[in-house]
Amino acid sequence: MAGSKILVLGGGFGGVQAAISARSSLNAFHEVTIIDRNRVPHLCGMNPLMIVGERETNKTGRSLGRLANRGINFVEANIDLIDTSNQQVVTSAGTFDYDYLVIALGAAYDWDAVPGARDAYSFYDFDYARHLRRRLSRLKRGKIVLAAAKPPYKCPPAPLETAMIINWWARRKGIRKDIDISVYIPEPGPLGVAGKDASMRIRNALDQRGIELVSSAGVTEVSRNGFEVSFADGSSTTADIVATIPVHKMPDIVAASGVANGKPWVPVSRATLETSIANVFAIGDVNVVPSGEFAIPKAGVFAAGQGTKVGEVISSRINETDEPEPYDGVGFCYLAYSGGRSATVGGEFLAEGGPQTIVTEPMVSGMKHKERFERDWRNFRI
Repeated sequence: MAGSKILVLGGGFGGVQAAISARSSLNAFHEVTIIDRNRVPHLCGMNPLMIVGERETNKTGRSLGRLANRGINFVEANIDLIDTSNQQVVTSAGTFDYDYLVIALGAAYDWDAVPGARDAYSFYDFDYARHLRRRLSRLKRGKIVLAAAKPPYKCPPAPLETAMIINWWARRKGIRKDIDISVYIPEPGPLGVAGKDASMRIRNALDQRGIELVSSAGVTEVSRNGFEVSFADGSSTTADIVATIPVHKMPDIVAASGVANGKPWVPVSRATLETSIANVFAIGDVNVVPSGEFAIPKAGVFAAGQGTKVGEVISSRINETDEPEPYDGVGFCYLAYSGGRSATVGGEFLAEGGPQTIVTEPMVSGMKHKERFERDWRNFRI
């Protein structure tokens, strides 16, 4: 009897954890393979500190080839077709059969959804973040606008965190009095998914730092010269640096596979993260898991938790053991207020009666935790 083939598409938080989790509970008879077009993915959660020079650009990635040490195959390839009928995935490196499929391809960025955004700045992508880092290093005065277009977007605290980090960086450089910082968000308030208390605390933190927050004002256009930006509330402003949070969408290859049944994100079982197709799972940013009036945030820690759960589910089916406890929706995001202090936002998002969340105080110990988290990620411990 042949062993099972587990195929994981995507080498981010969720994909790697699914592969590690499944591999740890299965004997060598079974194959675990990750396919990703990038051998070295980067941790975008490090970008806000990287753009102000607090993280080195060559220390925000990890090589998926190192997973061979754990008995996991890595294939660097573009994915051309997900064929669930024939249980095959066609790639630039050949066609792969599978018995269990984990789709962990994250959210794609639609840079053209907001006219002009492709040529503006951003910090949601490694190359864009490096470009913004170079621009900020030359800045002496002027206005900076950080603008999101529409939810959902990865790590909801990121625009707010980035504004506070830029504030801290400008103070340290002695140029804060010559810099204006504004954040425009499409939601009625910051961090709605974390509750009213969290939202108010973040508003106050921005106020105290002289950072303007404009809500219900998603970015709709950036002018060709990159200095004028328009918003959904009808307002517009000029700025020296406009950095947008790109519109997020399901990758085209996933939409074409049919697993989303025409929805914007892949619907999955809350308990197992399985799609409507047996033994095909979707985890992390590519899926939608309802949580009260919101959904599980699109953030790496949640993707990792889902990956661990799916690895357990798959191995229990192969080993014919009891199915694990349902996915619990527990997770958090870091929210750095400076280069030295960080808070966390998170909790239990699938709790009975709605999400149970908390925002911690920004502390030095919080930044130490964030730094440890980044090290653990680079060493495949997360």
